[in-house]
Amino acid sequence: MKRQKFYPSRIGNQLIWLENLAIKLAIYGPNLTIPTGEIGACIDDAKWCAYLLGLWLAGVRAFSPSTTDKVDEALTGTSDTVITLPTFSAPALPGGVSPQKAGALTRIFTMVGKIKLDAAYDEAMGTDLGIVGAEDTVQHAVPKFTLTALPGVGSQVVKIAYFKFDHMAVYLESRRGGGAWEFLAIDSDSPYLDERALLAPGTPEVREYRMRFWDKGTPNGDWTDVTKVTVSP
Repeated sequence: MKRQKFYPSRIGNQLIWLENLAIKLAIYGPNLTIPTGEIGACIDDAKWCAYLLGLWLAGVRAFSPSTTDKVDEALTGTSDTVITLPTFSAPALPGGVSPQKAGALTRIFTMVGKIKLDAAYDEAMGTDLGIVGAEDTVQHAVPKFTLTALPGVGSQVVKIAYFKFDHMAVYLESRRGGGAWEFLAIDSDSPYLDERALLAPGTPEVREYRMRFWDKGTPNGDWTDVTKVTVSP
């Protein structure tokens, strides 16, 4: 798993980071466009990870010396008593914490990426959540965006969630049906909705998108990689 620059390297600090994320995400979650269920699942993952790195890991470390002593006694001890091996009892789960599926931290990092693309996200929120790292302060060559096909009238619409960093807007182009690139929009308020009708009514089509920065009346910088999505009736 790739190390995220906002995530602390020391376990003690990771525990603090996870606890803060769980608390603050409950506050900021209602302001985001991300579904409530996904926000709640991320909070559950953060609480579970905090338990593992806190109470559970501390319990394991406290238990470990007793196992070493018992092995030594079993192998080289002189007592006539039959050895009874110690059994580890995990610390009780705090209220509101429950075991989660594997990959909890990976899911948290994925959610952080979604939060940073949300229309309501800003640097103040990111700082409070603890998700602003060195990668957010460097000069970005291109915007960042994601595509989601959503139900619409007559056909699906495409939600284009983007992050323009410190630029005024993004300059967006699209291509359909193997045709030429066409100007779609200059937009400064993520997300942008592509609500165009299908080229052939009732027939799914693949739409390709790319964008670049726009500042003071001029598109600038490199184009992003081309990203595509299938739009269905």
